[in-house]
Amino acid sequence: MRTVTGREKVSEMCADLLQDESNLSGAWCEAAAWPQNTDEAREYITECAKTGMQLTVSGGLTGIAGGALPQGGSVISASALKDIRLLKNGNITAGAGVTIEELNSFVSVNTDGLFYPPDPTEDTASVGGTIATDASGADSYLYGATRKWVEGLEIVLPGGRLLSIKRGQHTFENRTCTHPVLGTLHLPPLRREQPSKNAAGYYLREGMDLIDLFIGSEGKLGFITEAELKLASEPMYVIDLAVFPENAGSFWELYGAMLHADRPLRIRALEMMDDMCMDFLRSHPGELPLPPVNAVFCLILRAEADSDEHLEETLETLDEMLVTYDSNPETAWGGFEPSERKKIKDFRHALPEAVNHCISESRMKYPSIHKYGSDGAVEPSRLKEYYTRTRCILQESGLPFLIFGHAGDGHIHANAIPEDPQQMHNADRAMREIAAAAVAMGGTVSAEHGLGKMKLDYLELMYSEDEIRGMEAIRRVIDPTHLMGPGLTSKHFDCLFKYFDC
Repeated sequence: MRTVTGREKVSEMCADLLQDESNLSGAWCEAAAWPQNTDEAREYITECAKTGMQLTVSGGLTGIAGGALPQGGSVISASALKDIRLLKNGNITAGAGVTIEELNSFVSVNTDGLFYPPDPTEDTASVGGTIATDASGADSYLYGATRKWVEGLEIVLPGGRLLSIKRGQHTFENRTCTHPVLGTLHLPPLRREQPSKNAAGYYLREGMDLIDLFIGSEGKLGFITEAELKLASEPMYVIDLAVFPENAGSFWELYGAMLHADRPLRIRALEMMDDMCMDFLRSHPGELPLPPVNAVFCLILRAEADSDEHLEETLETLDEMLVTYDSNPETAWGGFEPSERKKIKDFRHALPEAVNHCISESRMKYPSIHKYGSDGAVEPSRLKEYYTRTRCILQESGLPFLIFGHAGDGHIHANAIPEDPQQMHNADRAMREIAAAAVAMGGTVSAEHGLGKMKLDYLELMYSEDEIRGMEAIRRVIDPTHLMGPGLTSKHFDCLFKYFDC
């Protein structure tokens, strides 16, 4: 097992551990370790527990909320946990350090027509990281987030105990679950049920499976070393389309029709970009074709067909819908060839990449600059209302901004692009106001990226003090010395780990 000790040596030899896609600065740690198997992870975590060294869990470092960036203590990285194999039951076992790209490649080569449905956008994200944040992406409209595809986990708990759990073995009955390794856990009652797409706080449902408590826990309850994952059968055809309505009214009408579409349409993804996104792409041209001249919005959809007949019916239905809702089929991009699918995927990804480029340019002048992005979601029926409110907040802030995201899930990303330190303060206030707006509409402050360190205080927008105390009580049972996830506990409740009845 590779280890590095000493703050200066970590900075010199493995500075990559101190940076992720959040662009937050100031991360540091006193040591780092890269276990290659579960036994080595147990050995290191046990030693840290003996010395009181706090641990930050690190994966592919693709997170944008700063959860993997240490604030002292030690970092334990999953990047060397690369074992991957097929199981007799048709599932796959992958080490926590296996990237989504490596997983997809292995499945493609070693199975006949199977695939791993979660699509967290970033191929270099790790299996462990996507489980820790319950990551999702465009295809979650049909296939759901990572949680749905996790069948088993191997976890090293704080202190070095090993927990191997399978879905279906242990559940919470009457909000209580007793486990031979964990002891007795109690779910706190909530004022309202958590949204269906939610990555804020622990997953809490009456009758839930114990494994779901660890999925989305952001490295606060243990170090995932391995996961058993389900696979799905590839459809015969996948059709990708980028549709460019020439006015906002047509976009929202088409979007509503897509939400309520029945067979023959089997919609896998439903994404949106607005007029400001179209203008931004035109003003930041790259190698990709520019949007049509009159395009005001863009609706990106992916659909599946399971036969030649189904494909024909799907294409006919889509053509009729575009004509009905004043979206010219002649200006649409797409098809079912891999080259067409790649073109649309690259077009969608070009937007956040251009935003990151702008942030990088600002950082050259002001090193503390970083992007601010919202991650809220509401019921899809309220997306137009949420989008309108989000846009109004950002316009009033005076910030450069863009809004795009997973429309099918009622989930949009508002990216504020600060250009100087004063705008950083404005962006911070705007993001918090946008998060509060999502909660007021029955939604979540984080739908797929987790809270990390950047948005931890948003928890109080969504949950009461008693509800947060209940979540921290669960953590205290599993990690009584607060060993894991330093900086990932709400500042208002840090005292729980010194005086539980504070």
